[in-house]
Amino acid sequence: MVPPLPPLHGELMLDVFTHRALTRGVLNDHTLHGNSDRLAQLGKSVLNTIVTYILFAERPMLSGEELKVKHEQTLSDECMVAWLAAYDTELKQRVRLGGAPRGALDDPEEARFLFNSYVGAVCIQDGLQAATDWVSKLVKPESPPLALVDDSQNRTLPTTSPVSPASASLPAAPQAGSTSQAAPPPYYPTPPEASTIPSGVPQGTLALFNQTCHQRGFSVEWVASANGPQHDPRWEVKCKGKTIWFRSRMTF
Repeated sequence: MVPPLPPLHGELMLDVFTHRALTRGVLNDHTLHGNSDRLAQLGKSVLNTIVTYILFAERPMLSGEELKVKHEQTLSDECMVAWLAAYDTELKQRVRLGGAPRGALDDPEEARFLFNSYVGAVCIQDGLQAATDWVSKLVKPESPPLALVDDSQNRTLPTTSPVSPASASLPAAPQAGSTSQAAPPPYYPTPPEASTIPSGVPQGTLALFNQTCHQRGFSVEWVASANGPQHDPRWEVKCKGKTIWFRSRMTF
């Protein structure tokens, strides 16, 4: 026993129930679907996806190879001809064959084309879930149809608004009545330690300088400032002792 055939209406019904030998692949750009050739391509992909998902959801789980074999068996030429024969009155006998022989739809290729076209038409007219409900009952009549379509329309996704460069350097101000914490301040590289010896300076020079200042009672203050972009700063370290300034440029 097969599930009821979903009814088609309008141009979709006319194109599906007309053999492709009569339409000769002519595109009708006044319709959403174009012709039965396009419907068959859509229906082929939709049918493959639905059957794969049905087998994927089986428990106990099928291995990848088992899933592949069972998929091929489910959509074999024999199954296509059998499904079309089960819908003999509602589908097969209603097709206008034109010059094609009456037994043309017994050919597995023609049977597959007609069935794929019908699946594509149901998907276009009623949506992917409607096609899933029908095919699910056809493949596994003892199981409830699977929900192939997600609930993305009813799910609220977090959104982020673009941040201007001017506001990126300032932490966000908390809103009144809000319990959330303010965003942490942006990261800034820390200046180098005063004892760091830059490249190009002889080893021991800074150590000797610090020792000399200490022996003579000079207080030394190291002042560091950064220039350039935050991700690649150029540090300038100034050594201030009484009224004498020493400047050392260090690039990191």
